Amino acid sequence: MITLQALNAASVAEFVTLLDGIFEHSPWVAEHAAEMRPFANRYALHEALTHAALSASHELQLALLRAHPELAGKAAIRGELTPDSTREQAGAGLAACSPEEYARLQQLNADYNARFGFPFIIAVKGHDRAAILRAFEQRLHHPVETELRAALHEVGRIAAFRLADRVIEPYGDEIFAMTERLARHSEHGEELTCTYLSPAHQASAKLLRDWMLQAGMTAEIDAIGNVVGRLRGSAPDAKTLLTGSHYDTVINGGRYDGRLGILLPIVVLRQLRLRGIRLPFDVEVIAFSEEEGVRFKSTFLGSSAIAGDFDLALLDKCDADGISLREALRLAGLDAEAIPTAARDPKQLLGYVEVHIEQGPVLLEENLALGVVTAIAGSLRYLVTLTGVAGHAGTVPMHLRRDAAAAAAEIVLYVERRCTQAPGLVGTVGKLDVPHGAVNVIPGRCEFSLDIRAPDDASRDAAAADVLAAIAEISARRNVRAGIVKIVHADATPCAPLLQQRLDRAIRAVTGATQSRYLPSGAGHDAMKLASITDVGMLFVRCGAGGISHNPAETMDVADADLAAHVFADFLENYSQAL
Repeated sequence: MITLQALNAASVAEFVTLLDGIFEHSPWVAEHAAEMRPFANRYALHEALTHAALSASHELQLALLRAHPELAGKAAIRGELTPDSTREQAGAGLAACSPEEYARLQQLNADYNARFGFPFIIAVKGHDRAAILRAFEQRLHHPVETELRAALHEVGRIAAFRLADRVIEPYGDEIFAMTERLARHSEHGEELTCTYLSPAHQASAKLLRDWMLQAGMTAEIDAIGNVVGRLRGSAPDAKTLLTGSHYDTVINGGRYDGRLGILLPIVVLRQLRLRGIRLPFDVEVIAFSEEEGVRFKSTFLGSSAIAGDFDLALLDKCDADGISLREALRLAGLDAEAIPTAARDPKQLLGYVEVHIEQGPVLLEENLALGVVTAIAGSLRYLVTLTGVAGHAGTVPMHLRRDAAAAAAEIVLYVERRCTQAPGLVGTVGKLDVPHGAVNVIPGRCEFSLDIRAPDDASRDAAAADVLAAIAEISARRNVRAGIVKIVHADATPCAPLLQQRLDRAIRAVTGATQSRYLPSGAGHDAMKLASITDVGMLFVRCGAGGISHNPAETMDVADADLAAHVFADFLENYSQAL
């Protein structure tokens, strides 16, 4: 393994030697990139190397492409491939071609070289022979300039895979570098907006898949758009531990919500593999495609498919542009009919563990980096409409008014008082509106939302009952009429005691703390869906800026990410010992 520190400190000659083979028989690429040091992370190093290749002369680029071997070609038969190329072609099954496949590849190699003047290049990791043959046949018909760009792009992907097998860096640095690069895929420029099946969302999925492949996993994008990476354990027919989170965002959201829980396990599993550690169980990292509900106003699309309770009626739901979910899937190249195949068999699962920023200020206020989640709060949500009588602001005496806004104000204050009476209980009026209000008119109508959450259903339900009773009493006393519509009923999700204990043990082992902080989650998470098929656990990581989330100001510390990764690695290694 090579550290970035060693690469940054090396002479140019040493730098080139350390990176020998990253670009096939082309040391000049590393020579040019050496001038751009120091590199903050492996991704910056890869960017510099690919920039050197892409900015080179046409002659050098052709030389770089021609340095690559043909797929299952004569050099492979003679055993003349580099060790990297040998492993890559064997991993894609090219060393086990049938006579028919071999003959077809030889013909394609000849036709391609005759047309373009360089060999067909594809990053074979993650492809089987059939997929490689399809890509070969499709690209054979590209215009020359298009294919030159495609080949150079694939050379860059090959280099990224090779660097991932050779360069190691601190967990936190790698996680932050990945976070920054993933955030480049956005619908709104500098604002991070990545809504379900948008071009930015699809580009994010492809990048996540590549990172999973770099970590040594098999990886695929399933029928609902989840990116699923699997690292096989050492035991045959092993059960699977699930982990992950969502990669979609709210509009103009933060970089760490959801995404931390995808990137951190990828980084940890890559380094466990590089250290030669094989777990006796399989691990699946699932980047859930949709959790926020922004585009189709329905949350947890990705995790509900994994849990086996995806509502197929949602396929006919349309977004703001009138595009149905079914059509959006088709346009993204996904098969809506295959969504049920994403469901996992509960009997094959060990559990689900999600790493997530807290999205609140508790850990920050207590100066703690990590916490163990006890339960995910259940919520009740209502839309309330109060109807009084509009009147002239100057002519109706105060005692004769039927002021809907005044009644709403009293209700809001009651919600605040009532929801301070139990640990973890919160109540929020997030939307408050006087339709067609005017400065000189007594409000005859007021509409507001009501959200009540608690880590246990009994506390939530008791508070909701009291608030609804207060709405009735205040409305009657003020002579206004109340209309109430329940829009959400989500029960609390307790985290499994055993997973809480194992996360607690890992925190104490890594940090030396005598005890861990236990706290509930007030926000909803994909773990709520997975709880229907397996035990769930959650590790919270402190976020900064007062705990703000769903906001560009959302932030966290690289040291906290590093610590959380070490805790997660310890959790995995000791989980295996407990089986």
